[in-house]
Amino acid sequence: MHKSLPLLSNLLLIGIITTSLNAKPMETPKAVDTEHERLVEAKKRVNEIPEVLSAQQQAKSDHAQLVKVSAEYKQARTKSSNSDDAYRKIFDEQLSKLDPEAAKISAKERQAFRDKMVKARESKKSDGKKVGSSESPDDDDHIEEES
Repeated sequence: MHKSLPLLSNLLLIGIITTSLNAKPMETPKAVDTEHERLVEAKKRVNEIPEVLSAQQQAKSDHAQLVKVSAEYKQARTKSSNSDDAYRKIFDEQLSKLDPEAAKISAKERQAFRDKMVKARESKKSDGKKVGSSESPDDDDHIEEES
């Protein structure tokens, strides 16, 4: 029983310390409370001013318009992307029917362009700088064709 006495006293001491820490609420100075209350009251009075109220309503209206336009933009972007995909598919099919060799050349050029862009992105990531392009005027025609 004598061996467990120090253990019990330590546990009792820990219990008293943690209980006293948990029991005391954090006290905040009255000056901070009054300053905060003053700020809250001032904000309420400012929000009641007709000019501020009008500006707040306009901001809410503009935000609602933004949300609406953003949703419309997303739908239009999806529709445009789908149309582009359909166009490219039909274009490639018709090119293959009309001239199979031209279709192979086109696919080869597209792959070369993709590889070039991947390489440029990797170079940009590793350098942390913008990579300048040294393309010939013929490449510009190819880029317009891709988009």
